[in-house]
This record gives sequence, structure tokens and C-alpha cells, in this order.
Amino acid sequence: MEVVTVEDYPVRHLAAAGAGPGGAGVDHLSAFFELLGMASPDTDLASFYARLENAPPGPFYDPVERAVLIPEQLLPLDDYQSLVLVGELTKALSHQHHPSPVEALVAAEGSDVDRSAAHRALLEGEAILVQTLYIESLSPERRALLAEQARRAAEVGDPGEESGLSPDEVPRLVLETTRFPTRAGASLVIDLYRQGGFTALDQALDHPPETTEQVLHPDRYKVLEPAVEMEPLGLVVSGYEVVDEGTWGELRWRGLLAHHSDPVSAARAAEGWGGDRYQLLWAPASGKVAFAVRLAADSFVDESEVNAAVRDLIRSGMDVGGSRVVDTATEWEGADYAMISWDVGVITWVVASDTEVGRQISAQLGVNLA
Repeated sequence: MEVVTVEDYPVRHLAAAGAGPGGAGVDHLSAFFELLGMASPDTDLASFYARLENAPPGPFYDPVERAVLIPEQLLPLDDYQSLVLVGELTKALSHQHHPSPVEALVAAEGSDVDRSAAHRALLEGEAILVQTLYIESLSPERRALLAEQARRAAEVGDPGEESGLSPDEVPRLVLETTRFPTRAGASLVIDLYRQGGFTALDQALDHPPETTEQVLHPDRYKVLEPAVEMEPLGLVVSGYEVVDEGTWGELRWRGLLAHHSDPVSAARAAEGWGGDRYQLLWAPASGKVAFAVRLAADSFVDESEVNAAVRDLIRSGMDVGGSRVVDTATEWEGADYAMISWDVGVITWVVASDTEVGRQISAQLGVNLA
């Protein structure tokens, strides 16, 4: 354990948390959300992410330095900060005794977002479980005091307040991914704990979930249901750079589809996820963006639900005109470009700010639009 100064805290905390989506990375995300009608040009996503990255000070575990760091201005710790410390000590002990999921998170550096989210959910979920058991050990008076301190801390740490964004203004995808590690992670861990206690958690830490699908559906985690292997897309477009790629995953499909739909319908459509590969391309000079994904679903019915949900997203959120059908593909062209193709168990979806680029990507993916 190490005490850090007020000046060192933000530097150490940001380094331990890893590079977030803030700063320069927000430009391509803003363009992506605008393309899909999920944000307006004046939506300040940069402030939202900055608020998340600059959370109120608290104890935290640095997995690289293998140290639990405590901000000196918080000493002596009150009951709420002691509760935070319990969670961070839990992560440290998990790293010590079950290093694989933590080491995978440190090594990934955002290269496999879906897998990293699944690992993080397990670690956060275990920390929340231990915090809950700690709370249960306290007297009623200390529990009441802790609850009041937690309420005040939550008011200070609300990411929507200082950013000027209400939850309705934040893309649903952002909200889903931000809340996932604690909410879904706690649900998975509590389910494991109820069935097998800490022995079950030890086994989970030695064999962590590999997809957000496994976290969202504990029954699929128990049988270690694998994702369908998909080949990388390998797109190359002049003037564009690949800023994000990998597995989109059930979690992000759920968030993507929920923005222009109700969460229940979106979850049902995303539930049939079997595997995918995606690329997000960005042209810094023009500010244009393109996104392509190939999805394999669990069944024909699941494919049809995703197909319908994506078409609703295109029509509801994007600035496109009428559609035209070419073989198994449907193409929309307006101020924005969209294409979806359904062939032999695989759905291919492309959206772009530029029609020529969208068609070029579709052609690279083998979709015939002649």
C-alpha cells in the first residue's frame, strides 16, 4: 500500500486505469454516433469521458505497480472510503492469487474490448460481493453513516452533471458499456457465489469469461460457450485509418440497437449473438467515419431479428433516402450511406459518411452491388 500526493494522484490514477476514450479519441466516436443519429454535433462527449476519467479521489489498485494507492488528502479514511479500499484490496488479492484475468487486462490495452469487458466485469463483481459482505459485518449505525457518505460521494461523482449531459443525451451504447462491469459483473459473481461460494469464484478467476455474452448469460458461461471464430475484415481505405477493431460483442450490440428501440427488444435481438468482427475507420482530415461489421448469430431466427433491428436503426437514426435491393443486399444512399447483406448465416453491415467509401468497403467485403 502506498500513499500518493494530491499532485501525483491524477497521473497515477489515469496510468492505472489505462488510456480511456477521451482526448483525441473522442472525435471519431462523436462522428460515429452522429452518423447513427445517436448524438448531435453539439453533444459534448469529451466532457463526459473526462468526467469519468477524473472521478473523485479514492483508493485504487494499480495492477502494473502491484500496489493499492491511497490519496493522502483522504486520510484518515471515512467509512465510505474504507469500503472503497475493501474493493480495491479484493482486486489486489485476486491479482496475487489468480493473475490471468488481470494480466490479460493489462496486456490488452483495448485491443479486444469485448474480452476485456468480460474480465473486468468478473473482477469488479467480486469486489462488489466482498464489499457487500463487509457492509453486512458492520453495526446498523455504521451502515447508516456509510450510506450517507456514499450518497454524498455519488452526487459529486455523477458523470452527467458537470458534463452538461443528461442520460437521455448520452448514446445508449456509452451508458451500457459504462455500467456493464459493475452491474452485470455483480450479477454474475453473486450467481456463482450463491451456487458454490468462494470456491466457485476461485474457479471463475482461473477460467474467466471470454465474452460479454458469457457475463450476461451465466448459463452460457457455465458451459463456456465459445464465440464463433470470424476472420479479421482487413479493410484498407485511402485517407482513412483503422481506429478500432476486434469483437463488437453482445454488450455493444445491445447498446447499439437500444438507442432507437426499447431496451427489451434490443436485448432480445442481441441475445442471439454468436460472434463477430468489426472495424471503425476514421478520416482525420475530413472528419468522416465508416463502420463495418460481420456477425454470425446462433440461429436463423436470431439472424432475422438482428437483420430487422439493424434495418430499423438505419431508418430511424441515419440520414438516408430510399433503399434498393441487389441480390441479398439492401443499400441506402442519402447524406449518409448504409448497406446490409444477409448471406449463408452471416450478416454484413456497413455505414459511412461518404457513399463512395461505403461502397468501396462493401466491395472489399465481397458484397456485390452491381
